[in-house]
Amino acid sequence: MKKLLAVFAHPDDEAFGPGGTLAKYAKEGVEIHLLCATRGERGQWEENSKFKIQNSKINQKLEIHNVREKELLRSADILGVKRVDFLDFIDGHLCNANYHVLTKKIIAKIKSFKPQVVMTLDRLGVSGHLDHIAVSMITTYSYLKTRDAYKLYYFCLSKQQRRLEGDDYFVYFPEGYSEDQITTRINYSEFFKIKSSAMYQHQSQLVDVKAILSYLIKIPKIDNFILQYHRKVSVKFPETDLFTGI
Repeated sequence: MKKLLAVFAHPDDEAFGPGGTLAKYAKEGVEIHLLCATRGERGQWEENSKFKIQNSKINQKLEIHNVREKELLRSADILGVKRVDFLDFIDGHLCNANYHVLTKKIIAKIKSFKPQVVMTLDRLGVSGHLDHIAVSMITTYSYLKTRDAYKLYYFCLSKQQRRLEGDDYFVYFPEGYSEDQITTRINYSEFFKIKSSAMYQHQSQLVDVKAILSYLIKIPKIDNFILQYHRKVSVKFPETDLFTGI
């Protein structure tokens, strides 16, 4: 059976990022597990979020990390992800002081699940978010220190996909990759509605959901990846399938 392990930093990384690709492979029968390093504790409430509105009506305190955990679980279910594991780190706190602990958890998952393909964000974290960068680096190290997976992919944006709004992001937003740097392109047109539905599960981040979707609807439905490492398989670029050679 084909297996894919996706490793991200926050709830919503899965849907805002390669959600179309995840939905495509789930539909094809690939068993997908997802590791999420944090529960998005630093995320900002969207004032029009139905969860915040409901919370105010019933006058009960609802912590955002609990909401975002549930949002990810609903999103993953829509995308067809079979299992989600939270690694219990705090949003914004991934650093040299704790990366060994995170590495140990990712290595343990790779060894127990034995995926052929591991997926994470590119080394610049797609958006430059430091948690994204940490998870990318640590996942890379974990792949290299195990022998179970055949391929390690970085989800990335092309230069053409990068929105100008990125210039106003809270940290430097990388400029994206040139076409010749991208090794693998997955067309998820058939699964755009599923991706959109998964994105809308992240109601606490509704401003981002609407902004990203308003852009995605205008451009080709292609997820771009860089095959950073591979072993035990022969590859030929460009690829249109993460499991080519397996």
